[in-house]
Amino acid sequence: MCHTSKGRPATHKGMTVIELAVVIGIVGVLFAMTFPAIRSVRLAGLNAEDRSQLRQLGLGHIAYQQVNSDLFVDVGLPHGGYGDDARSFVEVLEPYIGNEIMRSPLDTSPFWEGGMDAAEGSDPVLRRTSYGMNNHLSRNYSPMVAIDGPGAAADRMAKVVHPDQVVCFLHMAPTGAYAVSDHPHVENWSFGPEPWRLANEQISIWAAEGSPSVSDLSESNYGFVDGSTGSRRFEGVYENAQRNRFDPHASFPLSDGS
Repeated sequence: MCHTSKGRPATHKGMTVIELAVVIGIVGVLFAMTFPAIRSVRLAGLNAEDRSQLRQLGLGHIAYQQVNSDLFVDVGLPHGGYGDDARSFVEVLEPYIGNEIMRSPLDTSPFWEGGMDAAEGSDPVLRRTSYGMNNHLSRNYSPMVAIDGPGAAADRMAKVVHPDQVVCFLHMAPTGAYAVSDHPHVENWSFGPEPWRLANEQISIWAAEGSPSVSDLSESNYGFVDGSTGSRRFEGVYENAQRNRFDPHASFPLSDGS
């Protein structure tokens, strides 16, 4: 028998069930408190990387303009029907930026690998870019071009009064018909009392949040015509057809979205 220095029998005391339960409970509370912080830090890192890619996309676009008579790039990946892939900025800007930055670190769309089912007998259409271009800046899909002809296109810097305030590049919706396109149709968002719901069918208004959140307060990252980038709530980029940051001729929303 083991004895202490004073001759008393030694006892080996372990943790009781209650003490073990208390320790497990404390660990669980600490984990519950830490996990949101870890997720927040990770999401902040992904957003920083995403804005960096949007910045590279914007700089590539500016470089393109310098050797193409100041013209903007255009779009060509359809959301349904006929399109022209070769005209899309995805291909046109490749010599300037490559293809690596076309997939956002925030993008978990299933259409990158599986593709979206197309017409019967044809291969699925794959997603080629996380990003889309504001169709108001397009020479082919601008609503002003449809009304007044090609000369009405805001297709160069000189036709955009506030290039640091007008959206050029944005996040396309991860699912649905627009997920495999490279442009939305902003002119359709005003057909209802909740434009953010209509917009979210075409673009990801919540990309910066990391999970779906559809409201006028949803936040995403945007690239502007001058090459700058920023995170904005939807209310800060679109209020209605008369107040938004997509139509170069519109007034700005009352909220700045910050």
